[in-house]
Amino acid sequence: MLQRQKDSGNQPTNYVPGRGRGAVGFITRSDIGPAKVDIGIEQDDDQNDYNDAKYDEWNGYSIPLFNMGDYDDEDREADLTYNSVDRKMEERRQKRMPTNLPEKPSIVNQFSDLKRELAKVGIDEWLSIPDIGDYSIKKKKQDKITPVPDSVIMSAQLSEKNLQTKAHDLNEIGEARGALLSLKLDKISDNVSGQSVVDKRGYLTSLASLPHLSENEIGDFKKARLLLKSVIQTDPKNSFGWIAAARIEELDGKLAAARSILAQGLQQAEDQEDIWIELSRLETPEKAKLILNKAIQTLPHSVKIWLNAVNKEQETEAKIKLLKRALEFIPNSVDIWKELVSLSSESEALVLLYKAVECIPKNLSLWLALAKLETYENAKAILNRARQNLPQEPTIWINAAKLEESAGKNKQTIAIVLSKGIKILKKNQVKIVKEDWLQEAEIAEKCSNVNTCYAIVKAITLEEDKQSDNSWKQDFTQFEQRASLHTARAIIAVEAERQNNFEIWKEYIEFERRHKDEDAQYFDQALELAVTNLPQIEQFWIELILRKQELQQNYLEVFEKSPKSENILLTLSKLEKQQGNYEKAYQYLQYIQDNLIPSDKTWVKMFKLMLLMNKQIEQAEKILTQYPQSDKLWILCGQAKINQKDYQGARSIFEEAIKILNNSLNVWLTYIKMECQQQLYTRARPLIDRAREKNPKSSQLWAQAIRLEIDAKNHKAAQFLLSKALQCCQLDGELWSLAIELEPKTTRKKKSADAVTLCVDNPYVYLSTAKVFLNEGKIEKAKRWLEKALILEPRLGDAWAYLYLIEKEILQQCISRRPKYGRLWKQAKETLNQKYDIEKILIEASKLAQKDIAKLE
Repeated sequence: MLQRQKDSGNQPTNYVPGRGRGAVGFITRSDIGPAKVDIGIEQDDDQNDYNDAKYDEWNGYSIPLFNMGDYDDEDREADLTYNSVDRKMEERRQKRMPTNLPEKPSIVNQFSDLKRELAKVGIDEWLSIPDIGDYSIKKKKQDKITPVPDSVIMSAQLSEKNLQTKAHDLNEIGEARGALLSLKLDKISDNVSGQSVVDKRGYLTSLASLPHLSENEIGDFKKARLLLKSVIQTDPKNSFGWIAAARIEELDGKLAAARSILAQGLQQAEDQEDIWIELSRLETPEKAKLILNKAIQTLPHSVKIWLNAVNKEQETEAKIKLLKRALEFIPNSVDIWKELVSLSSESEALVLLYKAVECIPKNLSLWLALAKLETYENAKAILNRARQNLPQEPTIWINAAKLEESAGKNKQTIAIVLSKGIKILKKNQVKIVKEDWLQEAEIAEKCSNVNTCYAIVKAITLEEDKQSDNSWKQDFTQFEQRASLHTARAIIAVEAERQNNFEIWKEYIEFERRHKDEDAQYFDQALELAVTNLPQIEQFWIELILRKQELQQNYLEVFEKSPKSENILLTLSKLEKQQGNYEKAYQYLQYIQDNLIPSDKTWVKMFKLMLLMNKQIEQAEKILTQYPQSDKLWILCGQAKINQKDYQGARSIFEEAIKILNNSLNVWLTYIKMECQQQLYTRARPLIDRAREKNPKSSQLWAQAIRLEIDAKNHKAAQFLLSKALQCCQLDGELWSLAIELEPKTTRKKKSADAVTLCVDNPYVYLSTAKVFLNEGKIEKAKRWLEKALILEPRLGDAWAYLYLIEKEILQQCISRRPKYGRLWKQAKETLNQKYDIEKILIEASKLAQKDIAKLE
């Protein structure tokens, strides 16, 4: 950028720039005309002889280099111009210089104001100054690498060969060195404790643990010392600079220097407690006591110094004596009172706490400690006094509730205390925050005050009184995830009783069911509360009856209190049937038939029971006249004929059922399975065609048709039917499981991978994949696939049967899941009849599974 030049006046007359250097300027012919211009330089060759003979080292040439002639007006004007320029430059320099400086200011004077500002720099600013590094221009020594001579390498190899022969010499050297060390160890003393006894065995270990400082660390110490020295000089009254400098020496292993620095610091900052404590820490125990005694005399109101002096004492009596002396100077120190109480016996502590609360009536912890040491009645009085001194402290009321619980009071009494406390706190302008009270409930749970936990939740919940508020769900989930089960239980129990909602009670029962293994009494309690608050809900009565039966308790008492509904009576009939009491089970069903309006479910149960009781089939068939639209009754009637091996009678029943229920898939499948079991495939195929006309997209009919061809050893027809079935039902898991089993062994895994990809999370596909691995003998992989299938469908009996082949320990898990699905499971159940238990059905199904795996070959 162009800058405006200052006006220095008019230029001299006939001024030509550079004329003194021999320049002639830009002169044209129009300027000089025809004549020759004389530019004022003499051209006399005689006068301008500048050879070496006429040169003198001191005076130069005898003849001037530039002979400008006489001093004329132009020369005078030029000198005046140059002088004026020099004056202006000098004035500008004078304006820039401070007025109070001497004529020639020194560097110290120039930087004096900056040095005064350094006093305001704090320790953190000093420490944050970055390291400038080494920018010196000195040449640094470089390590030279010299090749090792071959002779050294050869000698090392020879010494390695002779190592074994010289082992005994090394042992002798080691023994001699150990003897020498043992003599030196007796003369070594500890710098801190002053003791002269040293552990000789651990001496070499301690030597190995000594720090070895590198050159960089040594350089860091030097920089730190310089920096802290500047800090101390800047502010000598600040103890932090002295302490930091002493700790640098301590880190460098120079305890004496550290002590010396702190001793100097005491002279400057003896009114600061930190430097006394730091010096006592570095001294021996005896000297530390003397230093702290002097510190107490200097600063008798410093709590830290008194407590450090107490810690230096070894005897309990001496500590108590010192603490009592401290209380004479600082009677309102909570820390000293607490330390004194902790060192005293229970009786003495009780007396001390009474004095403490008189001296410091606004300290909550002292009141609570006193209440814990007193009896129940006295503790109540103490908490009342604490409440009067601290009317806005909710912790007092919570501890009062804990006191009532420890005295064996019931939940109602504890709840009254907390409810009253919340009201009084609100009168004293205390804001009731639900989250804080719930945290107190969690703390009470951790301290085993379960009733107090429940009472806190109930009091804070009823205080809000928001019927439409669903924030309790978030709190309930949060505490359950944090394993604070009593707090979570209290939250959902209080909400269930307050809202008396079926969904909340159901969630409450499910919560207790999840944690039943930890404490089953709460599960029973939840069921009892549910039937009490919602007696019209059949589900809760059934849950309670089943729980009583599980505990082998008398569930008939529950039945007497429960409403006499069909579902409850069916549950009781089922329990009696499982125990083998068929007559009693039949009586419950008869009660439904006589007093209620039975559904087809009741008639099915009655029909099955009549078959188990070996009643006449004609008597059982009379039920069909009342419920002809129930396919289950038709199937049971046909199954009874099959059990009697009256196949023609069964066909008549199934044909009659088809006429009435021509769209019932279960009737068609049962009829077809009967013909297949008799290996009457020519009868079964037309039945499948007729059934498919009524149910064209039924995957079960397609699967039954494919299995028929497999049993008939007609694999080509099975493959043809399978391809058509997959076109109709592309994502059916049962059809894909058949596709895996029909695939050749070499490509079976590929087909299994395709099925798993297409039919995501299908238990039948997982089951067939497990069968493939079982056939190959890969037990662990098969087990993982079976477990996946049972996660998706825990009641799949076939998966339990195959898993039972791998490990027998899953029997109890299978019984608890009560499986009911699966082709092999149903086949085993029909073979053994229904009066056998799950264990025997599982064993029979596993035998069928073993044969099924062999077919894959």
